[in-house]
Amino acid sequence: MVNLDNYSGFDKAAILLQILGEQLAMPLFNSISESDMLKLRVRSRELQNTPTAVKKLIMEEYYFKMMSNQYRNKPEPDDVFKFIRDLNDEQIFYLLSKEEVKIIALAIEQLSPERQMKFLGRLDVALKNKVIIQIGNLNDIPLEAVVDIAKELENKSAFIPGPKEFSRGGGKSMATILSNLPESESKQHLEQIQTDDPELYSEIKKHYISFDDLISSLPEGIASEFWSNPDLDVDLMAKALKGYEKETVDKVIEFLPQKKQAMFSPIETPVAKREVESARSSILNIAKDKVSSGEWNLEDILGEGEFIE
Repeated sequence: MVNLDNYSGFDKAAILLQILGEQLAMPLFNSISESDMLKLRVRSRELQNTPTAVKKLIMEEYYFKMMSNQYRNKPEPDDVFKFIRDLNDEQIFYLLSKEEVKIIALAIEQLSPERQMKFLGRLDVALKNKVIIQIGNLNDIPLEAVVDIAKELENKSAFIPGPKEFSRGGGKSMATILSNLPESESKQHLEQIQTDDPELYSEIKKHYISFDDLISSLPEGIASEFWSNPDLDVDLMAKALKGYEKETVDKVIEFLPQKKQAMFSPIETPVAKREVESARSSILNIAKDKVSSGEWNLEDILGEGEFIE
C-alpha cells in the first residue's frame, strides 16, 4: 500500500512540479521566492525516480485540494472562514501572527492573493517560507479539524481591538508628530532618524513636508504656482526666508509676479527665531492644506529618494 507519510509538503510540491511541468505548475508557486523555486527545481530532479503509484496519489491529493478550495471559497452562509475576510489587514496580523504555522497557512488560504501577500510580507523570512510551504500541504487536515480551527479563531477574533482602537505607529504617525513640533526641533529629529534608521526616514518623508522642501524640492511648475499664490504676503515671505542664502532667496523670488518682486525687500536686521518659525509655519500650512485636500500628492511632488537633506 502506498504511504505518503515519508514525503514532506515540499517533496510533494517538487513531485507535482515534475508531473505538471514548469509551464502548468508555475501558477501554483508564483508566491514563493526565486531561491525557494530553485530549491524546488533541484528537489524535483532528485525525486524523478519516484514510483508511479506515489505520483498518482499526490496528483489525487492536488485535485482534491483544488476542488475543496473551489467549494470552500464560495460565498455561502455556512462559510466557516467568512469572519476572517471581514477583518482588516492589521486585525488579521494581530490574530494570526502568533499561531502555529499550519493554522496560519489554513487561515490565509481563505484570503485573496493580494491580502495573502500583505500578510506574508510582515513575517520574518523563516516563518514566511514555512507558511508558504505549508499552504501546499493542507489536505492532511481533516474536515472536522478545519471547522474547529475556524471556530477557535473566530472566538479569538472577538477580543481583537477594533480598527480604530490601536495604531502601530510607523512613518505616517511619526510625520504627524513631527508636523506639530517647532521647525528646528522636527528638523533635529529628522536628521537623527535619517542617521539611525534610513528606512523609517524614507517612510516618514512620504507623509511629511517641511519648509525646506518648499524652498528646494518642488518641481518648477508647482513651485511657480505655489509661490505666486496671491495669498502669500511678501513681508511674511521676507521673514520666512530669513537665514537662507541669497542665492536660494533669489531663486524663490523669481517665482513671484513682477509687482511682488519689486515689493519684496529682504530683512537685514536680526529677527527673533520664534517669529521666523511662525512665518514659515504660516506658509507651510498653505502647502499642507493642498496635501490634505488632495490637490498635492507628496510622493508625486517630492519624488521618492529626491529630498533635500
